[in-house]
Amino acid sequence: MIRSLLKWPGGKSRVMPELLSHLPKAGCLVEPFVGGASVFLNTDYRRYILADINPDLIRLYREVKSNPELVIDLARPLFASGNSKEEYLQNRRIFNGTKGLLDVARAALFLYLNRHGYNGVVRYNQSGGYNVPFGQHKTAPYFPEAEIRQFAEKANDTKAIFLCSSFQNTLKVMVGTDEAIYCDPPYLPASDTANFTQYHTEPFTEKHHRQLAAELLEVNRKYDTPVVISNSDTETTREIYHRFRLHEIDVQRSVSTDASNRQKAKEVIGTLGIVEGCPAGGCE
Repeated sequence: MIRSLLKWPGGKSRVMPELLSHLPKAGCLVEPFVGGASVFLNTDYRRYILADINPDLIRLYREVKSNPELVIDLARPLFASGNSKEEYLQNRRIFNGTKGLLDVARAALFLYLNRHGYNGVVRYNQSGGYNVPFGQHKTAPYFPEAEIRQFAEKANDTKAIFLCSSFQNTLKVMVGTDEAIYCDPPYLPASDTANFTQYHTEPFTEKHHRQLAAELLEVNRKYDTPVVISNSDTETTREIYHRFRLHEIDVQRSVSTDASNRQKAKEVIGTLGIVEGCPAGGCE
C-alpha cells in the first residue's frame, strides 16, 4: 500500500482492498474529489484526471509533480524546527498573510501545516484563511520525503492532470468515452453531532449530494461512463444514491486524537454501470 504524502480525513487507505474490487476497467480515472490521493496512488490506470476545489491541495500536487526535490528542500527545515505551537502559528500566519509567495513555497507550507495541525484536519474560514489549530504532537510529525518522490514518479509516469475545479465543472468538461469516475465527496453526517462535511470554505450539504447524484446519473446515461462513489452508510445516503448499487463495508475510524481509540463505522461503496470490477491491484 502506497501512503499519501498528506494526513487526510476520510482517506481511503483502510478501505482500499474493498474499493479495488469495485473500481471498473478504463483508460482514465477521473476523481472530482481527489483528497489525499490514495486511490490514485494505489491503482494502475494509464491516465488520471484529479480534481479538487481546494487550490492549496492542487497547488501542492502540481508542485510535487514538477519540482519534488525543491518541495522536499523547502519543507524539510519546516519539519525539523516546527513542532511547537509558536512555530506552527507563525508559519500559519505566513501562509495566510504573505502575498506573492512562490507556489512551491506555499506548497511546502501547506504540507507542513497539514502534518502539524490538529488530527489531519484541513479547514478554512469563510474568508479562505487556514484556521486549523496546532496538533500538540508528542513526537515530531513524520516527514513524507519518500512519499513525495513516489507521488511525483506516479504523476509523471501517468501524465496526471491536476485541476482546481468544482465537481460540477469537472464532470461537465472532463468526461469522455474511455473514462471511469470515482467520487469520494465529503460524507453525509452519520449522527447529529458528526460534522465532516466541509468543501473548502463552504459546507457540502445534502443539496450538493443530490446534485452530485443527479449529475453522475446523467453522465452515465449520456456516455455509459461507469461510476463509483463512497460515503457514510445513512438513510439519507441510501435515499440520495438509491439508483446506485450499494455495498456495505465496515471501516475503523479514529474518534479522537488518540489513535488507539477507534470504532467501526458503516460506509457504502456505490456503483453505477459496472458489470465487473477490476482485479486486485488496479485496472489496466
